[in-house]
Amino acid sequence: MLNLLGPKQTGGLAFLISVPTAIVVVVLGLFSLPHIGEAIGHLQPLHGTIGQNWAGFVGIVLALSGVEAIANATGVMKLDPGSTDAKPCVVKTSTPAILWVMIEVCVFTALFGLAAHALSGFQIVGGDVNAPGAEGVRDYMLRYMGQVFVGGALGPPFGHIFAVIVSIVFGLLLLSASNTAIVDLIAIQFLMSRDRELPKIFQRLNKWGVPSAGMLLATIVPMLLVIIVKDMSGLADLYAVGVVGAIATNLGATSTDRKLSIKSWERTLMFATFIVMAAIELSLLIDKPNARYFAVTILAVGLILRGLVQERRMKKEVAPLLPASTPMQLTRNESASSDAGTGEAILCPIRGTGRTLDFALREARETGRRLYLLFVREQRFMTEQDTKRKWQEDPEASQIFDAAKKQAGDRPPLFCYAVSESAAEAIADIAATLGASRLILGAPRRNALVNILRGNLVREVSDLLPEEIDLLVYA
Repeated sequence: MLNLLGPKQTGGLAFLISVPTAIVVVVLGLFSLPHIGEAIGHLQPLHGTIGQNWAGFVGIVLALSGVEAIANATGVMKLDPGSTDAKPCVVKTSTPAILWVMIEVCVFTALFGLAAHALSGFQIVGGDVNAPGAEGVRDYMLRYMGQVFVGGALGPPFGHIFAVIVSIVFGLLLLSASNTAIVDLIAIQFLMSRDRELPKIFQRLNKWGVPSAGMLLATIVPMLLVIIVKDMSGLADLYAVGVVGAIATNLGATSTDRKLSIKSWERTLMFATFIVMAAIELSLLIDKPNARYFAVTILAVGLILRGLVQERRMKKEVAPLLPASTPMQLTRNESASSDAGTGEAILCPIRGTGRTLDFALREARETGRRLYLLFVREQRFMTEQDTKRKWQEDPEASQIFDAAKKQAGDRPPLFCYAVSESAAEAIADIAATLGASRLILGAPRRNALVNILRGNLVREVSDLLPEEIDLLVYA
């Protein structure tokens, strides 16, 4: 709900959550320090196969994967003095921000990972980790550490209170972290829609400037994943394969792009990191089948939707030739256009001889523009014979054209006829092909239920129509 009001609201809330989180992390770290000696005594040298050790290394990298979140914010950071939007530079802002986050994540992750070795009594049961009086402790290890370490120093009541505080604070932190992903998803969908990779609906903003459709999708999908995948480890696997793949793709694309002004040592370091991240991604795809299925499904669905959007866009951009799906016949030859007026053309789709036709004839007479009257026979399923049908074979079109010709008098319009699966696409295509400067549509008369089921023709044509053609709705 807060995302409907814009990222500023959730950003302020995230900052408020970060303050108690930092305090709790520091306090837990201080109570962990006296147990470091015991933890070091429990350390063991590497053992097992190379594959097992590699899996452990992958787990460590995933624990540090939150560092890249701050890097994603460089696009909205304050520019350095002397830099411009054309050549942006945010080194002075991004460097301390990234360093602070990196130090916090790396140092405290290592500290808590080491301090956990001071705890005893762990048992692995059915792939889960149990501790004395605490089952499934793997998923709330920080709470258990706070209860043990603070309780051992100040007494069990204080340990229990601190454990509850840890749960609440880190629960809010996880909500804030997941919301960061939701906000990123909203922005990605908006930008992809602006790049014409997704439908235009993802560009529509509410009154607070938030893409409502993108916000809804970016919120529902994570909620469904949490409901479907109830195991914390399973959710972590889905997250891991996505975030590692994204980082590897970014590093690989950036380090191999010769157009970017990157220093040689930076490019080399980025490419080397890309090799490591790509190897981690491959091992995740091999060792985590659920994550593999998830990633493949997301890619397949995304590429299919992208292909459908591009195909639709290509159909709309076909000009000056008419697409095969919307054949058109002019009832008069081109020489007739010379005496139909010297102004720009007007196109008016009609389904009868009502007030819209009267207005179109009057508009053409007053402005001196050529008038094309279009009759579209909409059929959801078409055969090859339908695409070749003539207007003389359509009784309704013939009747309307004859009536319009008599009504026009000495300034007869040019008549167009088309058969198409989509009336909106046919109208937009023919308007672009004829070079019309204005399109006149009659206001829809269908009731609200029919508009929901079949769509609003005016809205659909408006979305498809080139910007240089004016749309006039007559009511």
